[in-house]
Amino acid sequence: MQSAQSHTGGHPALFRSALILAVQLLPCLGLMLFGWGFDSLPAFFASAPRAGLVAITLIAAIIAAYCKIDFNPFRKGVVAVGNQNWQLAVLLSLALALLWFLPFAEGEEILNLRADFWPYLGLLLFSIGGFVRIAALRELAENFSAYVTLQPNHRLVQEGIYASIRHPLYLSLLLIPTGIALVFASLLAVPILMLALAFVLDRMRREDGLLASHFGAQFEDYRRRTRRLIPLVF
Repeated sequence: MQSAQSHTGGHPALFRSALILAVQLLPCLGLMLFGWGFDSLPAFFASAPRAGLVAITLIAAIIAAYCKIDFNPFRKGVVAVGNQNWQLAVLLSLALALLWFLPFAEGEEILNLRADFWPYLGLLLFSIGGFVRIAALRELAENFSAYVTLQPNHRLVQEGIYASIRHPLYLSLLLIPTGIALVFASLLAVPILMLALAFVLDRMRREDGLLASHFGAQFEDYRRRTRRLIPLVF
């Protein structure tokens, strides 16, 4: 959710960012390796796209921690649109299940894509999605929230990546899970993309409505100058 911009400095902020990242990322990486099987990890890393997925994740985490990006998603703010807890809980549960199932399915040759280029395309999409997410979170700083809400002293962020598109975090939610599915050569990439698109379209509608009601003409001017997800296109 778009929110006020604030950049904090100092070692405590760096440590806090690194700690939150570790708590979020390590279980995700662990689930992928568990799904593949710890007894066959050399085969996992023998694939350039799979090894690249882990490497890019770690590199992005280091960059995010160095930039002191705050990844805490649980700030509900002062004005939230409806009860979003169930939606986020379902999304998180599905994401964790897929992180285990996708590598398991590739190893068992379940719903696999056959062409060799799909995993490389997936790695590219994942990389772009990660870059977009870091760029967006850096602008939102500690006021980032997984909820569609308004934070105290909310300001309409229009700098950085937000100068071109209004919802870069939602763009990353389309690219990252689809990219992961393709890295593991899964036919589930298509339904994952469709499900993510349905979620994103609903969230964008809610968020634009909330921002329009709060910022009025300022948001309408911003909306005229930008696109939702893809610069100059959509």
